[in-house]
Amino acid sequence: MTIIEKLNDLKKYLSTSKTVLGKSVIDVDKIKEIVSEIESSLPLELEQSRVIISQKESILTDASDEAEKITAETSEHCENLITDAQSRAEHMVSESEITATAENRAQELLSQAENTKLETLDSVEKNKNEILSNASSMQEESENYSSQRRRDADKYAKEVLFSLEEKLSLSLAQIRKGIETMGSDTMAPKDLPKEKIA
Repeated sequence: MTIIEKLNDLKKYLSTSKTVLGKSVIDVDKIKEIVSEIESSLPLELEQSRVIISQKESILTDASDEAEKITAETSEHCENLITDAQSRAEHMVSESEITATAENRAQELLSQAENTKLETLDSVEKNKNEILSNASSMQEESENYSSQRRRDADKYAKEVLFSLEEKLSLSLAQIRKGIETMGSDTMAPKDLPKEKIA
C-alpha cells in the first residue's frame, strides 16, 4: 500500500469516527498505528524516486555508449570499404602497366567509399545527438515529476496530520473536562449538610 493510500485511510478513519454528544471520539492507538505505517513508507517512496532518476541516468549512459559503438562500427566498415577498393585497384594492375581504366575505377571506388563514410558518420552523429537529447529530456522530466510527487505527498501528509492534531486536541480537552466533571461529582456529597445527605 502506497503512502497516499495510507493517508487516505487515515483521512477516512477520521471522517468516520464515532461521535459522543456531538464530539468525535477516536482510537489513539489506531491513529498511532496508521501514522507509524506512513512513516515507515516514506523512505520507500523516496527510494523509488531515486531509482527512477538512476534508471534515466542509465538510459542516458546506454544511449551514449550505443552511439559510440555505432560510430566505431561504421568507421570500421568504411575503412574496410576503402581497403577493399584499394585491393581491387591493386588487382587491376597488370604486370606490365597500369591502364587508365584501372586507375579511373580505383578512384571511383575510393571516392564512393569516402562519400559513404562521411554520410554514414554524419547520420550516426545526428542520431547520437537526438538519442542524447531525448534521454536528457526524459531524465529532467523524471526529476521534475519525482520532486513534485514528494512535494505533493509532504503537503498532503501535513494536512492530514494537522487535522489529526486538531481532533486529538479536541478529544483531550473532552477527556479532561470529563475527568473534571467526574471529580466534581465525587466530591459533592461531602460538601452537603448532613441532614440533606440523610
